[in-house]
Amino acid sequence: MTSLVLQTPPALEPVTLAEFKSHARIDGTADDILATGLIIAARQWVEQYTRRALITQTWRLWLDAPPDARSINLPHSPVLTVNSLQYFDEADAATVWSIGNYFVDLASQPARLALRNGAVWPLPIRSTNGLMIEYSAGYGATAAAVPEALKLAIKQIAAHWYEQRGDAVTAGIALVPLTALAILAPYRLAGLS
Repeated sequence: MTSLVLQTPPALEPVTLAEFKSHARIDGTADDILATGLIIAARQWVEQYTRRALITQTWRLWLDAPPDARSINLPHSPVLTVNSLQYFDEADAATVWSIGNYFVDLASQPARLALRNGAVWPLPIRSTNGLMIEYSAGYGATAAAVPEALKLAIKQIAAHWYEQRGDAVTAGIALVPLTALAILAPYRLAGLS
């Protein structure tokens, strides 16, 4: 079993409140709190749908056991760095595993952590959350690093949710606009194993 925990969220959103309001043609400040929440929710939806991190964020991937394969897919792209790989014994003592045992394959999508020739996964490890990989992912620390198409999809989704408040399913209205899905299609990563 695996679990994924966000350690450090993005420091800012890829779309500013002013950019969103201009896109959605919203005047005034009465709905600023709602609009800010919609931007965050739309960014999170885009990240979940595409399996990408937009602004730099740090994640911890926990595994109960080493994989049978020689590599581990990292669930968010683009991966910037693997900060550490630690394994835990039954007494919960953590050991940092040397980078000499593995490398990060950034050419693959999604990126993966792969064993070097002759290396084997560390043992013994505790039976639950015995292996932890901490990594940073995202296009960069600023909104300028995020592709414009992804920012446009966030604005379209947030504007759609702003206009279609309430239970969209019973009203026969799509959760997100089809144009946003079309924009996101080239960025969506296939399922992770």
